[in-house]
Amino acid sequence: MTPKEINEILYVQEELSSVPVKIVDAEFLYNFVKENKLTRTLETGFAQGRSAAHIIAASNSKHLAMDPFQAEEFKNVGLENMKKLGMENLIEVRNEFSYETLPKLYFEGRKFDFIFIDGDHKYDGEFIDFFYSDLLLDDGGYVLFHDTWLRSTQYMIKYIQKNRKNYKRLKTPLKNFALFRKEGTYEREWLHFKEFLTLKSFAIFHTRMWVSRHRQNPIIKLLYRLKGKK
Repeated sequence: MTPKEINEILYVQEELSSVPVKIVDAEFLYNFVKENKLTRTLETGFAQGRSAAHIIAASNSKHLAMDPFQAEEFKNVGLENMKKLGMENLIEVRNEFSYETLPKLYFEGRKFDFIFIDGDHKYDGEFIDFFYSDLLLDDGGYVLFHDTWLRSTQYMIKYIQKNRKNYKRLKTPLKNFALFRKEGTYEREWLHFKEFLTLKSFAIFHTRMWVSRHRQNPIIKLLYRLKGKK
């Protein structure tokens, strides 16, 4: 199934249309997973299932996601989308927070070659997701962060770059992604710590927040149309 076919079938609630990854982001996921022949995939977050569907279509393998809000907030739309796409046997959704599921996966001895972090966007939530992703990733595996415009994600990126030398950041064509490849292990002394404060994201974050709050402004609406945002 191609990304175009997926998006013709996939249903997204109008009131929650800002939640799923954008179509261009989903296409990147599809191409990256397919080109790198990744088959053991994990995702924090699920929502309407757009990212999961593209990952599954590219890998043709079982994908694991976690989402404690699937039933109540999303009315099981993500699971229904999987059925409509014929992917219900290739998705495992755990109705838990990532901080509940990830430790279980570690003790189950699970291993992955691709992890997409797009759940809790608070810094502590992202840190926990990365901490366990590091334990779950095989050497040579990839971890991908979404929503790099958020200050919490920017801090996470800087933490990895400053304190985890066994992770190499790879370029992506989309600014809203941060992709890292795990390269071996990195032994650190018990008191190891390097400062990772960054001010770069401050202006970006507040500009994005202002634009988000004024999306009904005629000028902002025109800019969105010119950029082809969906």
